[in-house]
Amino acid sequence: MGLFLQQHKVKCSVCGRELGENGYLTSCPFCGGIPVIEYEAPVFKVDESKPGILRYGSLLPQMRVAYTRGEGLTPIMELDGVLVKNERFNPTGSYADRASALISSHIASSGIRRIKVRYEPGFTRSLSYYLPRGVRAHYCVEKPLEIDVGDLFELASRGELSACGNSVGVPVEYTSALTVEGLKTIVFEIYEKRVSVEYIVVPAMTGVLAFSLAKGLSELERSGLAIDLKVIAVFPEGAVIPDFLKNMDRVEIVRASSEDALDSFNYLLRKGIYTAPLSAMGFQVAKIIQGSIAVLTIGYKPRSRRRRSRLAEEVLKTLEKLDRATAYEIWRNNPESSLRGVYKAIKSLMREGLVCEEPMSRGRRKIILYRLCS
Repeated sequence: MGLFLQQHKVKCSVCGRELGENGYLTSCPFCGGIPVIEYEAPVFKVDESKPGILRYGSLLPQMRVAYTRGEGLTPIMELDGVLVKNERFNPTGSYADRASALISSHIASSGIRRIKVRYEPGFTRSLSYYLPRGVRAHYCVEKPLEIDVGDLFELASRGELSACGNSVGVPVEYTSALTVEGLKTIVFEIYEKRVSVEYIVVPAMTGVLAFSLAKGLSELERSGLAIDLKVIAVFPEGAVIPDFLKNMDRVEIVRASSEDALDSFNYLLRKGIYTAPLSAMGFQVAKIIQGSIAVLTIGYKPRSRRRRSRLAEEVLKTLEKLDRATAYEIWRNNPESSLRGVYKAIKSLMREGLVCEEPMSRGRRKIILYRLCS
């Protein structure tokens, strides 16, 4: 395990084969199952000096390069009596950012320069945002006519689109060990906050998120903690339940109709929460089952129609050019304005959902970088 700084094994959760480095970025090459990382002596510790999900390093693969863009530590709020873990506050507005951070850390640690990524809604767009500079990405698209055109534009601007049989590079898939490691940190955050619930309700299409959270709960228990939580995976009617979920002790499966999804979508919309119908399904179930917390996996930031100041427009242009910068660096690019004025423009753009902040460390100093929200 040369790239990693602690001992662990990578095994397929279905066929049980040890996979070594073959399981970090893809599904099991033998049976297609989800690979998992098994730690020799799991211990749950919270390192508050580390940002975001890196605070749970005792139960994450420790790589030579830790790549983060401020994912994790998303808020828990109450909405008409229902607790909600809102993943909209990740850098790209998606729970998948947690996985993208670890996958990008592995890519940076191993010196990989070219990858091919099979398209998965939410995940692929998130990973394209996280990839280290200099990594060439081919995005494999099987059914381009069925994909959101916004995703196609985004991926084309950050890499190359190609048919799955024609792409080249190190393969990266959503169903990988590092995806599971990133997603399970949702459970760690809920536990760290000591949220008094019995069920964590998540929307499910592939089942990977529910599987990941169940693994996180199991590791907390193996660390000697008393855990009395279960994951409820909410599948759309007619969806195929993956075999790896059917016999998991900590996962219960329920189904929701399209009508339920739209009802919940409209309800959340009226409350000012912009999410996808699939994500809204979990909230619908959490409203019914007492003692639940719903995970909203994705969110969108509505654009304001207010007229922006000239300085705000210049701040947006500067961030397009610099990618991310401190307020001082933005001001240096707009010296005709005051530093105070730049701060006011940034805060205004943050309220619009156009600019996001990203706490970082430079040496011993804590700084805040600003970037365009995806």
